[in-house]
Amino acid sequence: MADNSSFHRRQLLLPSVALSSSEGKALFGTALVEGNLEGYFPLAENFVTQSHPAFCGLGSLTMVLNSLLIDPQRQWQGNWRWFDDFMLDCCEPLEVVKMKGITLSKLSCLARCNGARSILKYASNISLEEFRNDVESVSKSSSDTLKERNVMIASYSRKILNQTGSGHFSPIAGYCKSSDMVLILDVARFKYPPHWVPLPLLYQSMNAIDSETNKSRGYLLVSVNTDENGGIQLDCKCSNKVEDNATCNAVDNASSTDSTISNNGDQQEVVDLLESIPQVKQQCVNDLKSLMSHSCDLCG
Repeated sequence: MADNSSFHRRQLLLPSVALSSSEGKALFGTALVEGNLEGYFPLAENFVTQSHPAFCGLGSLTMVLNSLLIDPQRQWQGNWRWFDDFMLDCCEPLEVVKMKGITLSKLSCLARCNGARSILKYASNISLEEFRNDVESVSKSSSDTLKERNVMIASYSRKILNQTGSGHFSPIAGYCKSSDMVLILDVARFKYPPHWVPLPLLYQSMNAIDSETNKSRGYLLVSVNTDENGGIQLDCKCSNKVEDNATCNAVDNASSTDSTISNNGDQQEVVDLLESIPQVKQQCVNDLKSLMSHSCDLCG
């Protein structure tokens, strides 16, 4: 007998279209011919269900890091190195994430701590056309050129998509240009299947305000972060003590003035901001200046 206090899946309502439906398959076929499903296959190979109801951000990042073939350089289980949600604990304690999830800026910081380059874009700071261009770019990003691949993790409001719940993260896996529909590989697979949504509506849902930050939602463009020798950089400067988390807090504070936090130019703004806040420890500033002074192909 099923427990009335628990749930098994939710009905996916319009305007979302299940990937496995006849219409969803037709959209997939069209997108494939258009060349807008190159990003789908590496993600599909690593599709996971978030391991906790509040781990949509962690589950999305786990999926993306593994799809980029980044070596975590630490063991998962047995002799195997592989990313798992519970390994992503340096930017926010897992117990805190279980209670309230994770913010977009903290997730971006977490990506960088684990060998990725992450560009953060708040929906309120970009146009619909810029979002559409980024979606098409990641959808055409081939797994054959791993170091040039970008993967998008979207942060959006479910309510605007006519879904239950509030804020959510999931990777974007494809784009049907002729129908202007985006394919979401929803990591809450216990709730909704992979589905297509209208791109303008997804953009609208990302413009919803996150009550935790009082900023709009948005998305990350995640790629492999390599050093001058082509090796993957794992450069974590965070601790899982929130009050000492200099890098994440700096990014969180600075994000309201710029839609992207990525390399040296943006980091200089972060340093300037930190130096203007008396209560921030000098070590925070020193850490960021040290990060800026390094040399690699990506940062020039």
